[in-house]
Amino acid sequence: MSDPDTSLSKEAPQGFINAFGVFQEYYAHTILSDKSPSTISWIGSFNLFCLFGGMMAAGMLEYKFGPTVVMCTGSLMTVFAIFMTSLCKEFYEFFLAQGFLLGVGTCLVLMPAFVNVTYHFRASRGVAMGIVVAGSSLGGVIWPIALHRLLGEVGFGWAVRTAAFIMIPLLGLAIFAVRRPEGFVLSSRGKPDLSFLKNPTIILLSMGMFFVYLGLFSPFFYITYWTISLGLDATLAFYMISIMNASSLFGRIVPGIVADRVGPFNVMIVIVAVSVVIATCWTKATTIPGIVVFSLAYGFTSGGVISLQGPCATAPVTPPQYGVAMGFVMTVLSIAALIGTPINGQLLNVFGYRGISLFSGFSMLLGAAFTMIARLFRVRGLLAKA
Repeated sequence: MSDPDTSLSKEAPQGFINAFGVFQEYYAHTILSDKSPSTISWIGSFNLFCLFGGMMAAGMLEYKFGPTVVMCTGSLMTVFAIFMTSLCKEFYEFFLAQGFLLGVGTCLVLMPAFVNVTYHFRASRGVAMGIVVAGSSLGGVIWPIALHRLLGEVGFGWAVRTAAFIMIPLLGLAIFAVRRPEGFVLSSRGKPDLSFLKNPTIILLSMGMFFVYLGLFSPFFYITYWTISLGLDATLAFYMISIMNASSLFGRIVPGIVADRVGPFNVMIVIVAVSVVIATCWTKATTIPGIVVFSLAYGFTSGGVISLQGPCATAPVTPPQYGVAMGFVMTVLSIAALIGTPINGQLLNVFGYRGISLFSGFSMLLGAAFTMIARLFRVRGLLAKA
């Protein structure tokens, strides 16, 4: 198994999910024009909830059946969900296909890739995980541009169906690539070890990631709206999502390299703190160059958060617990991913974009505080590797 091949499991489905900002804006002006931005955002946020919330169950399935069966099931669900999305006309149909089914399918594809990378790469887990999750950033660069062009040239139905056809070979290659290390055997295959739930580091990390994810995705969902609201070029507005994801590509790799040297918790705390500063400066970006700089900066730091949550979750536990520990943390943060963006949509209606900016920054600041406490439970020394 190689990291580039495994990253295909992220590039295909989650890169597509990262392009939801394109769908959000398109739905608001066409198919779902009778719905508010906050209502439409429930499709994307429920997708994230299913994606992250199912990780613990997916980790248990991977533990029992191995990666191939789980990834095949997830791939079939993912492709079917996208084809069904291309036929949707009503909000509830989009919610079920693009929100629920695509989220569950993507979860079953990604979790085996996450877990098996930790089995293969013990010493350089941070950079290995960073390369894998960078696949979703690469997809997040390509999909928004491709979808924006396809929506204008062939219409919604065939734009989405084309995406599904493209995913089929990518998912097939990912299934072939993800394998357990040769000779690697997990004990008690039928019953995952849940003793990590008594570990305060894991509990506090989960709380920290909950608050971080409460505000993390708001710029990804609303940067296009913000750019258009300023009266700037609508075409360039769609490219901001791709710019953010392009920067996130490097943000998912570079912090992992540093984390392997100084510890994932130390880097996570710093990267979240920087994200807080950038998020609260969002509304100061009122020109195309300013929004590009914001997108580059926030894309980099948010990418670091996403890539380091796995190494942080596996650091305090034993190898047989990797899958369920990662799954537990992601299940907790999935609740924040579900409610965070709709909350921001309501704040937008009342307080404008400044309200979104401050809410995102404050929630991530709380997350940084809980993550710091988790780090101190793991290692007391402030300068120690953790």
